[in-house]
Amino acid sequence: MTGRSEHDLAGLERTIGVALRWGTILSSICLAAGLAMALGNASGPAVRVAEIGLLILVATPVTRVIISFVEYIRERDWLFVALTAVVLLSLAGSVAAAFLY
Repeated sequence: MTGRSEHDLAGLERTIGVALRWGTILSSICLAAGLAMALGNASGPAVRVAEIGLLILVATPVTRVIISFVEYIRERDWLFVALTAVVLLSLAGSVAAAFLY
């Protein structure tokens, strides 16, 4: 039992929801703009805008983990801090491996 109140959980869920919503909206806008630019034959800038959209899309779930990590530290819920840290380290390792290979 972690001792978290329903109010704390609702606040965490609300914060995560906002982050996920904005990440999805921003990535969708960038991807749509990149597609529209590509249809207009602006290949270089279109690719860059689409890449930004994809980067935002990939970063959105990572942002969710970071928000959870910070919130668990704030609540001093050390079990969840440790578990979330393992997830963050796994994500960082995956990104590092992708850049190395």
